[in-house]
Amino acid sequence: MRRDAFALPLVLWSVAFLAGLSLLLLGVVSHWLDDQSLAERRFAARQNALTGIALGMNPAVLPGDPLLRTGNAEKNGHEVRISDESARINPNYWLKTNQREGFQNLLGYWQVEKSDQDKAIDGMTDWTDADDFVLLNGAERGQYEALGLAGFPPNEPFNSVDELSAVIGLQNILAEREGWRDFFTVWHDGKIGILHASSPVLEAVGGLTEGQAEGFLKLRAGPDGIKGTEDDEKFAEMADVVAVLNANANQAKQLEAFFSLGNGARRVESTGWAEGASYQIAVIVEGQTGSTLLNWEEQ
Repeated sequence: MRRDAFALPLVLWSVAFLAGLSLLLLGVVSHWLDDQSLAERRFAARQNALTGIALGMNPAVLPGDPLLRTGNAEKNGHEVRISDESARINPNYWLKTNQREGFQNLLGYWQVEKSDQDKAIDGMTDWTDADDFVLLNGAERGQYEALGLAGFPPNEPFNSVDELSAVIGLQNILAEREGWRDFFTVWHDGKIGILHASSPVLEAVGGLTEGQAEGFLKLRAGPDGIKGTEDDEKFAEMADVVAVLNANANQAKQLEAFFSLGNGARRVESTGWAEGASYQIAVIVEGQTGSTLLNWEEQ
């Protein structure tokens, strides 16, 4: 009788243990299957993104072409955005040509205090100059090593936009500003292309009002409303742009100093979708009709 009394709880415990183990294994298998499904959908999304890249890199394909978008985020398809790299600020060019005022305009537009502007600009200068002399508000190897960042700064031009987020004096500013990367490039060495610049860049660097910037974007896109197509508004010189904008004296000065009518590299950004999963690829190709690949990024 005593053995029977002990056997029943043991059996019940064993049943409960096996049931728990079964549920645990079921959860593990279910999680594994979910991971496998997501991986497969991500792979399919990448293939769709690659299709978009192939289309966008074709110089015969212009913005607004129906081929640049198929499907939607919940189904299979892709969406491609074509832009010009001259729309962005190259910090190397501004530092090389001592365009401190351009940085001040941008940081002021971001409502950064003057003292913090000086730290950011001197920090970028110390990052790129060839010496180890610390500017008044800058940072050289000693300051970086104190933060555990041995080997920084490299004392050479920025090789990528992401390097900006490591600059002492600038990193905290960028950490609080979503979308800051859209303002910068290292693939266009010259003034900002005013025929491609975004409204925020026109306002921040050129000092335009929101109304002026938005009105100019509509004008330059032409009757079809799509930038980069054949009916875009044509300008012979920067003075024509200044006149169209009805810019005041200070705005005219900023526009002439920081903008030009030039073009840059072709940026192609493709997002692929597959049953709710997405994948993004961005490439930069030399020139608007060239095929030389300058940069490739995936995420």
